[in-house]
Amino acid sequence: MTAPDRFLGRAGVYAQARPRYPDALGAWLAERNLLAGGVADVGAGTGLFTRLLLRHAAQVHAVEPNPEMRARLAEELADQAAAGQLTVHDGTSEATGLPEKCVSLVTAAQAAHWFKPEPTVREFRRILRPGGHVLLVWNDWRGEDTPFNVAYGEAVARFTEPGVPQLATRVPEAELPQFMPGGFERVMFENPLPLTRERLHALAASVSYLPSPEDAAYPAMTQALDALFGAYQQGGTVTLAYRTHAFAGRLDTP
Repeated sequence: MTAPDRFLGRAGVYAQARPRYPDALGAWLAERNLLAGGVADVGAGTGLFTRLLLRHAAQVHAVEPNPEMRARLAEELADQAAAGQLTVHDGTSEATGLPEKCVSLVTAAQAAHWFKPEPTVREFRRILRPGGHVLLVWNDWRGEDTPFNVAYGEAVARFTEPGVPQLATRVPEAELPQFMPGGFERVMFENPLPLTRERLHALAASVSYLPSPEDAAYPAMTQALDALFGAYQQGGTVTLAYRTHAFAGRLDTP
């Protein structure tokens, strides 16, 4: 299955459950004037990161190949599109469908681990203006060894689809120089995610290598999550400790 196909049927749970992005990251980008020349948000999904860009007054082209996610993004951000701040495109990192040299920043949040570096960089070079930047972002909970994070990892590991490339389960730091050969800097932000029982179910269902709500294994996974929730909840929620990792760099040496 291709990356877009892996998320078919998951747009609703993805939009409901996935962590958002810290406003401090948007402020960091704005302070460095990285949003002023327009942004291509590639692999925009349901628009979780697109919203952050729009809040900081960026002019955004949201590029997403999955039709369900793209439709949800377009519906929920229709006001920004009507105001001329947002356009939505059916495209990929290798063929965005955007004009040449149309933006000063290309972003990919929770998406670049699915990209093929060589054709992606070629396309980014085509759509970026001279001196433009690339921003790759991941929300990741795996590096945080809190008791709940560890227990959640053990619970979902039993339901992980065999043979799925584990690129989807980590920030691919070793591959980053291929996407930003001109060098990059890294910033991190704490981004804890409180979860109700229902949102915990939806979070797991939004993951490409775990059972979706239509899969036969989904009830067994939710039962395991219910046991986990019962053991760790306080006041009706549990907290998965995420960090937001952002890498900002260039395609060419300045």
